[in-house]
Amino acid sequence: MATAGLNVCVGIDAGSSCSKLAYSDNLGTRIIAGSDGFDFLALREEAEIFFDEPVFSCVIAVNDDTPSRQRENLRAKAVSSGFRDVEMMGGFEALSLGLGNETRTLVCDFGASSCRMTVLEGGEVLENAVVDVGGDFFDKNFAEYLTERRLIKKLDDTILREAKRLKHILSEDGSRLWNNIEILREDFTRLAYFPILRALHTADRLKRVWGPERFVITGGSAKIPIVQEIFKGAEILDGVIVKGASMKALMLTKQEARKNIADTVSRMRELRAEILRVEEGLTRSQKDRLYVLFRQAEGMNDSGIITLMENLIREIRNV
Repeated sequence: MATAGLNVCVGIDAGSSCSKLAYSDNLGTRIIAGSDGFDFLALREEAEIFFDEPVFSCVIAVNDDTPSRQRENLRAKAVSSGFRDVEMMGGFEALSLGLGNETRTLVCDFGASSCRMTVLEGGEVLENAVVDVGGDFFDKNFAEYLTERRLIKKLDDTILREAKRLKHILSEDGSRLWNNIEILREDFTRLAYFPILRALHTADRLKRVWGPERFVITGGSAKIPIVQEIFKGAEILDGVIVKGASMKALMLTKQEARKNIADTVSRMRELRAEILRVEEGLTRSQKDRLYVLFRQAEGMNDSGIITLMENLIREIRNV
């Protein structure tokens, strides 16, 4: 359990097949929860368990080419899940914030449907490219292979789920017995090798053109051993986009806090001036009473002091 304080605002990466939620503060960023699809209710509930307090605000990162209608649908889903304050941001901005520096960087983000490659510098997108190689592509090819091994005529959702599960297992283990059939990591590697190599060729072109100082791979498929082998030398950063969204959430929280402080200071000045105006007509005993009431304000927070001052003005006027 963690303590976030008032007005918790979290960041969400609304990926095409799964979503992640993270929180940033002055100590860093923590990825708190994940869910399949856009289950914002599950994410919010996990965040509330983590902080042991209500969570009503979020920043959602989506791909920059996401249509306006789809963005509004995501916002509506978040609101219906209990997020009252929802801010949307683009994936490029989230990437830039998540990387945290001004260095020219090539980012290869392996998502569910594709690998999105972006050259960033100082928050500016220099070039981006999309290669149709992603988690869904790997799952489908692997599922077709499993279908052939089991002599099944038709590929169905059950085999697709099994392919996805085995893909994750083989990222850790060299082999796994499945339905009395030994499935090797090399089986998956053979199917994925040339598609991943095609993605690398696009990355190499971007490197030749722009000469980035950093080369980063991220996304679910970045954890696959053959991806790491082919993209040798690249930094593997998990959750860059959700980190950027949570950092944006932190920035908005600080802006709101500064605004609240400014509004509080302005209101207190107004009330002090009003008290001075009405105080002029008080008797000595009434002024002593006013002094006692002000002493009661010692140790109060700003909200308490403002309430006390407003009550004082009403009391003075009714004397």
